Amino acid sequence: MILVVTELINMSEIEWTETIFKLLGGLGIFLYGINMMGDSLKALAGNKIKVIIEKTTSRPVFGVLIGILVTGLIQSSSGTTALTVGLVRAGLMTLPQAVGIILGANIGTTVTSVLIGLKIKDYALPIIAAGSFLIFFFQGKKYKNLGGVLLGFGMLFFGLDVMGGKLKELAHTFEFVDMIERVADAPIIGLALGAVSTALIQSSSATIGILQTIYSEAGGAFPLISAVAILFGNNIGTTVTAVLASIGGSVAARRTALAHVLFNLVGSLMFFMFIGPYTALISNLARWTGLAQSDALVISYAHMGFNIINTLIMFWFIKQLVWIVTYLIKGDDGLVEVDIAGLHEELIKESPILALEAAKLVVQNMGEVTRQMLETTINYSYKNDKKLFDNGMQLEEVLDTIDKKAHDYLVLIAQGGLDGKASHSQAEYVDTIRDFERIGDHCTNILQFFELRYDDKVKLSEDAFKELTKLYDVVRTTMDLTLKAFMYQDKEIAKKVTEYEDVIDKLVIKNRKRHIRRINSNESTETQDQLYIDILTNIERIGDHCENIVINVIQDQYYNEEMDYEALLDQ
Repeated sequence: MILVVTELINMSEIEWTETIFKLLGGLGIFLYGINMMGDSLKALAGNKIKVIIEKTTSRPVFGVLIGILVTGLIQSSSGTTALTVGLVRAGLMTLPQAVGIILGANIGTTVTSVLIGLKIKDYALPIIAAGSFLIFFFQGKKYKNLGGVLLGFGMLFFGLDVMGGKLKELAHTFEFVDMIERVADAPIIGLALGAVSTALIQSSSATIGILQTIYSEAGGAFPLISAVAILFGNNIGTTVTAVLASIGGSVAARRTALAHVLFNLVGSLMFFMFIGPYTALISNLARWTGLAQSDALVISYAHMGFNIINTLIMFWFIKQLVWIVTYLIKGDDGLVEVDIAGLHEELIKESPILALEAAKLVVQNMGEVTRQMLETTINYSYKNDKKLFDNGMQLEEVLDTIDKKAHDYLVLIAQGGLDGKASHSQAEYVDTIRDFERIGDHCTNILQFFELRYDDKVKLSEDAFKELTKLYDVVRTTMDLTLKAFMYQDKEIAKKVTEYEDVIDKLVIKNRKRHIRRINSNESTETQDQLYIDILTNIERIGDHCENIVINVIQDQYYNEEMDYEALLDQ
């Protein structure tokens, strides 16, 4: 294929220092703008985004629509996937529902390319100014978050504009035209180029934005078929982010990431087989709709068409996709089934007792989520792994969600009319979800305390490590017994929890004294002694809340029997 382009130059004629500075600087502004806009949108929306996702029903079509909406709002398919994985892991969403959201997220992510195609870059500086004024001259989080959205939005286009001039210069070199001719003659090269570039930058929005800019600036030097080939490669490369995020994660997280990979990989290869007819279709559509005059929008057309058609095709194969990822990634996903959707208000009117049983099941499963968070917190105490920290914070959000929904449902049940025994159970469940939520808060505190220690490179001394390990073992046992006591309403197991809670108190007091003694005698290299004491205090509070839960089981019967604390301490 031969392109006829005038006024070509050699790369040797380019001022490379200025070119590299503008390309890297523009890319940096662009990436930072996307990140700021997404973060500000999430902060502006607050918990509404999470609530929107949680309201996904078992029908995958709603998952697709929610995926489009949420990703369009936060401008990050990776962010939507991360939220989805967290809900799947906690059992608030099934894998088929998650796949539906991922399909929709791929459509939602095309919003950025559409905005870029509208040539808003002419107004980038006024938008940046408006965002800055809101941040610096207005009080209130909403104004500042809105300012962050506008500032990031403007920076996105300003960054592209900074790159644009130099990309145009590069696009009119003999070497670039020769490379594009090779891509046009062998589109597989473009597919690989798009996949590698997106995998390196880890942002399909960024690489597609750059592609739109080059295609617009190059004019006749860049055939559409080459751009479409690179576009298909971008959709393959963007899956790298999900894969990296799932490494070392749960089975559910890895299955969700694999579903994302298969969706984009199969779709891209399928479309690549018909790249000629598809390119012709996009070209004709652009001409028929009058978009041919906007080269950037033509690329957006191709990007949107791929994702919409691919989603419409893959939607009918969600069950098969779930079966494939489950077959390829074997193992127990460790999910806790928390069927919040099963808390029907109609059931309260028909049978308050059955509604109370449904609420009890949710409370039990809330306890399982709490146990998962405790285990994650303990693991993070020993290993500085950001994935553990992020997972723990996600579980805290899940606990807050269950707490609110279960509490509101139990209040409605009380208004429906209950007998004496049922009223006592209802009150017990309300107290229990409060204690589970508070345990989650203390786990969050411990996670944050250890994060501070890791940031300051403060390690536990060998003695402190041994003390904490022994204390954690007792806390684990206490939590396990607490869940059993609540599930079976077993007074004997509940009494055992009160014994272990006393052991936790004694160990915390002993460890606190030992730690202070080490500090005073200079035996410890730890400088942040207060953080360690705070960690011990939060562990003690976890034990207190476990005791609160079982006191309701015991029904305020306190036992004064002699207990062999030393034997328990030696366990």
